[in-house]
Amino acid sequence: MKRAWHRFSVTPRPSRLSSVPAGSVPDPGAAVWGVPRRGTPCSIVATSRTLCNVTEFRSAVSWSALNGEEKSLPTRDREEGPVSQPRSGPTVALRCFGADLRRRREGAGMTLQGVAEAIKKDRATPARWENAETVPNPRMVAVLLDLYGTPTAERTEVLRALDEAKKPGWWHPWREVAEVGVIDLESAATGIRSYAPGVLPDLLQTTEYAEALMSLRNPYEDPAVRRLRLELLEARKQHTIQGRPGVANHEDRAGLWVLLEEATLRRSVGGPGVMARQLDYLEAHIADVGSSVAIQVIPSGVPHPLAISLCGHLEILRFKEFGMGERLIQIGLHPAMTLITDDSDAVENYRMAVDVTSGYAPPRFTPLPLTSKDFG
Repeated sequence: MKRAWHRFSVTPRPSRLSSVPAGSVPDPGAAVWGVPRRGTPCSIVATSRTLCNVTEFRSAVSWSALNGEEKSLPTRDREEGPVSQPRSGPTVALRCFGADLRRRREGAGMTLQGVAEAIKKDRATPARWENAETVPNPRMVAVLLDLYGTPTAERTEVLRALDEAKKPGWWHPWREVAEVGVIDLESAATGIRSYAPGVLPDLLQTTEYAEALMSLRNPYEDPAVRRLRLELLEARKQHTIQGRPGVANHEDRAGLWVLLEEATLRRSVGGPGVMARQLDYLEAHIADVGSSVAIQVIPSGVPHPLAISLCGHLEILRFKEFGMGERLIQIGLHPAMTLITDDSDAVENYRMAVDVTSGYAPPRFTPLPLTSKDFG
């Protein structure tokens, strides 16, 4: 049976847009997010079974069906009211708030259409709230809580969660260079499993190594922009694997388990001195039994599921928040090529591949197959 594909053309507001890379076909049934460069037009290819979560843009959206007829979709309305502070993207707090609204609605036995009719809005409005695309104002949340029969004792907590959801992410000062979707999920995760076949993952890079990679990727980049990227990288490590600032016991650190290819360590990025210091940095994590980072190196020439699939750099993220399922992130060379999905089948398949692949590598705390002296 032939599947009918529709092509969506989107010109985003400069702040943020979730997309699928131009010309790609996402897994049917999966919720997919991407993080393109600000203001970059993009294309989305999707089936009716695929959820493409396009967040927070006010420009017109048009799509053409197979017969070439162009139709216009409504632009975002603004009945929700302004957000209390400028936001640079949907945070985990906002996603959790939306999931809580969905849970309460379903618990009350109401449909989105029923809610829309009760609050005299179109059906898309409550859907956007539940999908973390927009933030309802407190007055509207109070109306929803009445509709859902929320106990009085729970209302204060819901409104407190709304206040948290309206706050900008910690990365807001670096919003011009941040891949918001990836960074927010990483910093809120309790566990990250990563496979990095080409270069070291961002969270394990020294500043020198990271700067050398940036020079390779974009040698003509403005030095001021590059400095912002390096500052953001240090902040990401602080918020994710070193513990949030001001938290002494580091209980909020994410456990980072990384699978590296041996060839990645032998690839000289930035020259011998940079690589020597990078290897010393990795060895320090391996030797520290209290480190939140676990590193396994897959020997050269060993076939394994992840290498055969040619999947590239990926991360599987786990969260403690209610309603936040695991996420699979496939990281591309350009932000527009980065895909994030919460599809349970996709996450499970890659998790199993990571489990099998880890069996081909020496266990944690095993010294690296080469040392800084190899680059001396």
